[in-house]
Amino acid sequence: MYLTIGNISKDVRCQPSQHACVLLGYLPTAKLKCFSSGQRSVERYRLFHYCMTQILKPLVVCGKEGVLMTCPDGLVRRIFLILAAYIADFPQQCLVACCKESRCPKCMVARDKHGESTRSSAHVQCQTMKSLKKYENGEISKEEFDGNLGLQAVYEPFWADLPHCDIFMCITPDILHQLHKGVFKDHLVSWCSQLIGEDALDERFQAMTSYSGLCHFKKGISSRKQWTGSDHKELERVFLGVVAGLLDERAVIAVRGILDFTYYAQYQSHTETTLKKMDTVLRSFHQNKNIFVDLGARNDFNIPKIHSMLHYMTSIRLFGSTDGFNTELPECLHIDFTKKGYRSSNKRDYIYQMTTWLRR
Repeated sequence: MYLTIGNISKDVRCQPSQHACVLLGYLPTAKLKCFSSGQRSVERYRLFHYCMTQILKPLVVCGKEGVLMTCPDGLVRRIFLILAAYIADFPQQCLVACCKESRCPKCMVARDKHGESTRSSAHVQCQTMKSLKKYENGEISKEEFDGNLGLQAVYEPFWADLPHCDIFMCITPDILHQLHKGVFKDHLVSWCSQLIGEDALDERFQAMTSYSGLCHFKKGISSRKQWTGSDHKELERVFLGVVAGLLDERAVIAVRGILDFTYYAQYQSHTETTLKKMDTVLRSFHQNKNIFVDLGARNDFNIPKIHSMLHYMTSIRLFGSTDGFNTELPECLHIDFTKKGYRSSNKRDYIYQMTTWLRR
């Protein structure tokens, strides 16, 4: 669990060596074998929210009463600290929002409607709390709670007492896991491989001539097991040219829509013009995506990560460009705050030793 503050320039924040993020604590990953297999999922949710409540307890007081801080100009001011943005990948977003992983952590879309291009109404924090309280009191049936609302029975979420905070609005996009690894690599590349054939696709990559600045996948991509964020970006740079001529024209347009959306999402600054173009290329993908169903690569597009693309434009208007809240930074922080500390311990009671080492 890391913490940073919003008035630090993203040029500084996104460099791990600048130490603009601090470690708040390590969250437990207990297997919870003392519970039945059907109960473990909700107990993991409750354990997470209990731990987060303990960690963020000082933030409740700071948000309500404020705290005196000395500003750079030498004056002492009362500052009110609030939770503004929560950066996490999709499973953790659902964990924070107390919803099932078959649902969207930001809106009320039905679990079988993730593949549609229409937007649904956003979650309202007070309404979610009322639904949790009614289910705790037995006023809502389990079928309605699980089926219609898609919530987990967490009666005391950590964000319930945080002042001036709407947790559903705070959840930000995640380019690394949602776009690079999710929509593009896990889904789009897989669909194209099924239609073209892995051998034919690898032959295209192997036939590419070397060029300065471009990654040459000499052995193809089908046999590669480990992929980094940089590898995904290098693959995106050449993928459209590789599949051109091998796929149906509508499939090529759909591929281009996903790639264009990914590149627009990585802009370091946005205007209304660029946001409209993001919406245009996303609609282009949705208009042509059914070709993958017609050709037998997919049965449907009920994929939460595809649905999450609808929320990018709204989040960018709220928080700014997505490079300021990407999960690539926390992935790098794991090296300084976790791996180095563990290597410095004797591997026994290592959490105590890691925290001591970091404190020193």
